Amino acid sequence: LKDGAATAVYGSRAANGVILVTTKRGSLGTAKVNYTGYVGVAQASKLHDLLNGQQFTEIANEKTTLWGEPEQAVYDGTNTNWNDHIFRNATQHSHTINLSGGTPRSQYYLSFGYTGQDGIIVANDLKRLTMSANASSSINKWLNVGVSLNSSRTIINGIVEGTNSLSDASFAGIRMLPNVAVYNKDDFTGYNIDAQNRKALGRGANLITISNNIPNILFVLNNNVNRATNYRMLGNAFAELTLMPGLKLKTMGGMDIALLNNFMTWDPYSGDGLGYGGLMDQTHTTYYNWNWQNILSFTRTFNDMHNIDLTAVQEYTYSEYDWDNSSVNQISDPFFMDHIISNTYGTQEVGGGKSMNGLASYLFRANYNYDSKYYIGGSVRRDGLSRLPKESRWGTFWGVSGAYRISREDFWQNSPISETLNDLRFRASYATVGNQDIGSNFPYINSYSAQKYGSQSGVAWLNMGNRNLLWETTETWDVGIDGSLFNNRVTFELAYWNKDSKNLVLEVPTAPTMGIPNNSYYDNVGKVNNRGFELTLGATVINTKDFTWSTDFNISTLSNEVKELVNNADIVGTYTIVREGESLNSIYGYDYVGVNKENGYPIYKKANGSLVQFDILGEYYWAEYDPSNPADVSKGANVSAAEDKQVLGNVIPTWFGGWTNTLLYKGFDLNLFLRFSGGNKIYNATRQEDLLNMSFSNNGTEILGRWQSKDKPGDGITPLVGSFDDTAINYSGSAITRFVESGNYLKVGTLSLGYTIPKIHLVKLGVSNVRVYVSGQNILTFSKYKGLDPEQTGVNWADKPQQRVFSFGVNVGF
Repeated sequence: LKDGAATAVYGSRAANGVILVTTKRGSLGTAKVNYTGYVGVAQASKLHDLLNGQQFTEIANEKTTLWGEPEQAVYDGTNTNWNDHIFRNATQHSHTINLSGGTPRSQYYLSFGYTGQDGIIVANDLKRLTMSANASSSINKWLNVGVSLNSSRTIINGIVEGTNSLSDASFAGIRMLPNVAVYNKDDFTGYNIDAQNRKALGRGANLITISNNIPNILFVLNNNVNRATNYRMLGNAFAELTLMPGLKLKTMGGMDIALLNNFMTWDPYSGDGLGYGGLMDQTHTTYYNWNWQNILSFTRTFNDMHNIDLTAVQEYTYSEYDWDNSSVNQISDPFFMDHIISNTYGTQEVGGGKSMNGLASYLFRANYNYDSKYYIGGSVRRDGLSRLPKESRWGTFWGVSGAYRISREDFWQNSPISETLNDLRFRASYATVGNQDIGSNFPYINSYSAQKYGSQSGVAWLNMGNRNLLWETTETWDVGIDGSLFNNRVTFELAYWNKDSKNLVLEVPTAPTMGIPNNSYYDNVGKVNNRGFELTLGATVINTKDFTWSTDFNISTLSNEVKELVNNADIVGTYTIVREGESLNSIYGYDYVGVNKENGYPIYKKANGSLVQFDILGEYYWAEYDPSNPADVSKGANVSAAEDKQVLGNVIPTWFGGWTNTLLYKGFDLNLFLRFSGGNKIYNATRQEDLLNMSFSNNGTEILGRWQSKDKPGDGITPLVGSFDDTAINYSGSAITRFVESGNYLKVGTLSLGYTIPKIHLVKLGVSNVRVYVSGQNILTFSKYKGLDPEQTGVNWADKPQQRVFSFGVNVGF
């Protein structure tokens, strides 16, 4: 649900739209058993192109010799493609069996499922058991009751992630030296680990170890543990009373309970765990949520023309979670890493916490239509959110809508146009909606934590609260037209919508005078506008006895603009900015022009249009760049973040959509789904910080286009290379246009081919239906983006590849 009037009914939870999910339920008739299952193989849809052993040796030695240092890399013929060891073709399978049936008064549904998925990165997998059941019954003419229960057990063996972790599979995988082997039979672990520095990857024939002591990532993946075990149960029950014809009272209660056990260990023999003598960390979390709704509804039709629908709702929602954590280092023996936490030499550290939030809501909604021709509706909702201070906790949100189905008019139905344009409706709506997703549960409260100052224990300010925090409110309106043509074989929807989000809640940095370094708090910082068009087309292109082709196409546009900020103050991040007149979190940095062919230095354009270069080998400062005398670096220049940084691109897609095609021929079915998006930019920090790093570690093949001399100027984009000079060469830590890329893409999302066996061949087997199919997901991507996947927004750092999955499945009914 997207239009204002529809989402207004759901209040503060509908700030970003509403998705309605209908679960499978029992149906009238004898018991039916259905089995659905598939097996498949997943693989990385794209991987980074990295240097081989010989290329790495050349680049690494070029980095060091730039500063007059001796060569450190040695190529002895070893060529290790680390991607072949880190990534794999991963098997997946899923099986579900369900039983359903019922009588005119009672229906039931029971389902069991199992899913097993290996990840495309080694040592990563998922196993899940599920059970769901529901039943409903008509006790008598005035009382209906029902209950449902869903439970699951999920075990995920994950990987250590994070852009700042040396054991991150993407961070370390890119940097692994290709001229050294993965394994070493002479090391007691069996892995290639440096004999002089066991934290790091083995150096092989090289004269030095890998930079930053990055560990052998295969040892880390196969020996460190990051396991999450989750138990979850969702239960719901309802009772519906018919008080009089058209008047019903329904009460519903639901509960969601999750028990989470996150267990992590770092092996003491190498990698991040070496410095700790091994590390073990375990966190238990209990999540609890309940919801209670009371719905009074009245529906009545008068004189076959006047249709009235009145609804009053009372709803309460409460969530809480508590957690306890224990960690320890100096593990006495690796045997204990997966068993207990007490047998260690170090002192255990423990911690814990608890948090909660609640929402109370009251709603009244009224809808009226006359002869399915004129429609009008409205709603008013009152929400109380515990995340806000007491003074501003309650918000009132309302919406109105109207529609006119002109095709129901007599003059239309009696005119020739009705034979072509069968249905036509004009609609409009307006609504205000609050946003309850505003960060922490208590953003208005000052919080403190225990801290030490030298040997003295004390209390320090942890986070600053904001007692003036207000509801973030979105005012939305839309107008549209819906219709169908050619005996409803073609349908269309066209709408224009506008959303103004006021009192936008964002994290802003605390003032330096507060004495809380590297901290932020939540505040109402301004106003943001979103607007755009939506077009949906559907058609049954061909419909014959044996062949049917149906298609659906949708496209949306989106324009995002920050209209107002408190005190007109920019909110500046490392690579982004929030500024009036620009889209949210626009890329913010310096304008990179290219490479000086005379010396290989990077050239930038200042905000005033003048050109500067960074003198890497000389005075190591900014110098003016004169195209008529490019070798001259004698004139110093000033580059200021406040004056020379510019908005480099919008990270929010401005158009997106999808196209679905379904073809049926006798028992065969073919389904194709394409999706597309674009108009945005992505900041590829993976190229800047990882693939083109200047340390003694591997690079992407893009670095082969570097400047080497006036006679070998390279691709004109990649400067010279020099050890540990990422800031001067790549402007590490700041955005530059060199790494701003287009986010446009077209994806073949799903392609499946199925066959349903004719029932005449199944009767004697006691089988009601059988369908077999083959399917592919995320098959192809068409994009100029140099990263692994363009289906993301903002800043891309240490990205993971998407999965391409091919599967075979079967659906059987008994």
